[in-house]
Amino acid sequence: MVRSSRAWLMVFLLCSSLNVQAVIKSQINHSMIEQGETIRLSINIADVNADQINLQPLEQDFSVLGRSQQSSTVIRNGKIESSTILVLTLLPKRTGDLQIPAINIDGDQTQSHSLRVTEVTQATAVEGGIEMLSTLSSQQPKVQQPLIYKTNLLVGRQIFNATLQGPTIKTGKALIEALGEQKQSQQTLKGREITVVEQTWLITPQQSGPLEITPAQVVGQIETGRRIQVLAQGYQLDVEPIPKNFSGTVWLPAESLMLNDVWSDDQFAVGEPITRTITLKAQGISSYQLSAITLPEVDGLKQYAATPDVSQDYQSDKLTSTMTQEVTLIPSAAGAVVLPEISIPWWDVQSNSEKTAVIAARTLLVGPAKVVASSTLSVSPPSSQLPVQSTPSPSPATTAEAIQATLLSQSAASVQLPVASAINAWWIAIISAVAGSVVTLLVVMLLIKRRSRQPNSGADNVGEGAGNTSPARLSASALAIKKACASNDSAAARRALIAWGQQLWPPCSNLNQLAGHVSPELQQAIAVLHRQSYSQTPESWCGEPLWQAIQGYKVQQKATAKPHTEKLEPLYLSS
Repeated sequence: MVRSSRAWLMVFLLCSSLNVQAVIKSQINHSMIEQGETIRLSINIADVNADQINLQPLEQDFSVLGRSQQSSTVIRNGKIESSTILVLTLLPKRTGDLQIPAINIDGDQTQSHSLRVTEVTQATAVEGGIEMLSTLSSQQPKVQQPLIYKTNLLVGRQIFNATLQGPTIKTGKALIEALGEQKQSQQTLKGREITVVEQTWLITPQQSGPLEITPAQVVGQIETGRRIQVLAQGYQLDVEPIPKNFSGTVWLPAESLMLNDVWSDDQFAVGEPITRTITLKAQGISSYQLSAITLPEVDGLKQYAATPDVSQDYQSDKLTSTMTQEVTLIPSAAGAVVLPEISIPWWDVQSNSEKTAVIAARTLLVGPAKVVASSTLSVSPPSSQLPVQSTPSPSPATTAEAIQATLLSQSAASVQLPVASAINAWWIAIISAVAGSVVTLLVVMLLIKRRSRQPNSGADNVGEGAGNTSPARLSASALAIKKACASNDSAAARRALIAWGQQLWPPCSNLNQLAGHVSPELQQAIAVLHRQSYSQTPESWCGEPLWQAIQGYKVQQKATAKPHTEKLEPLYLSS
């Protein structure tokens, strides 16, 4: 009896666990694909809101290119059964054996799926293909040492709808940010014109230990409509920790570091402000790693440090950061005042050793307060002195107020204004008011005159206008449209139209977006072509109406098409 009860209890617990961890039905359309191809993951979500499903587990090895829902209703044995399927279009980020992880949906999980992605050998740029090269500034970095990851995309054929995806971190922890602007140039290699697209990223390790950088990649389509995926090189690094013998309080791993100061004057007197500008310039380190310089307190001297000005520059593959800090000094006692040295320890990553940047100590010879004699203003020597304090980084306005308060507290000023000076001041005020009114009146008249002018306007023909069909004046994309229309090739016309639209409006990537920019006549011709492309019963298509609409198309001057060149539009950069 006891054994029977235990058996029933085990069966009950097993059924309960199955109910708690139910498996949601899911499937993929292929289990083996080539590099650059996509797969569809279908998930039966029933009554779940698809927008609330967390797809983050997929992002490690896949890019989610699209998502859609398919709903169906079936009457079975007199009962209405409804189902909803979430369809995800996934692009693998790497080749090899991958695992599509299970996704949690309201406490339940989908199935996991195995996928094999075979590598496709891409033709080199010289052979008319596309290739991507990369370099890394250091493969033995210290923690928080910025690394420059630079890619060069060599394009030997046309590519459409291209997206440049930056490197990511698979193992470890690091900050990644795009560095500088995307650059593009033309080169001739073995007689072939090659387009070179250069993009750089800054990768800063945030912890020691293993760091795996997955490569940057470009995803796009070629003339045949086939999707391609070209990867750069990835890296596996071992990030070293901060050396135990480093003596500084702020860790600064750099290639070089310089420290200097400049003075606004070499003459020092009690109550007279002097500006000291301290500059810290470091190479191979980012600007956010620089911190304000701590100034020691000095007897007989007040110091007011303004907020540091920090900048960063990247040129000739070198990252340089500069911090400039202005300090206002006001001596409060005559005699010799010694400024102690300023030293900043830093780590030289090239020699792998600690170094120190130093501004040597300096002795200031402070003279007595200056006496200013004037018919309208007389300043007597200071009658008292305030204790010296070091104020940490006030704002410029606060600094100015503090300096003014110090000067007023250290001097007793007596102002004598003669009667004649007061009368002259009244005359100056009256003349200034009259002059200001005249200037204001002239400005108002000038603005009214400018507004009365009619602006010139015009329109340029970005298509090939009627009577202007000379092949020498047609862009390459317009020639492709003409050729496709002449041969009544709807597929070729569709590709040529998209390329033509991207020359005028770079964001255009399909016919629907293009139709939003053109004339009603051209919209109608595009709609006919669009219906032909997706018709379930294909019919013959005539390209003459489309070509006539292209010839008669005109847009405003600000949308004038650029002359056709082999230069690519800047690639969309995704994080």
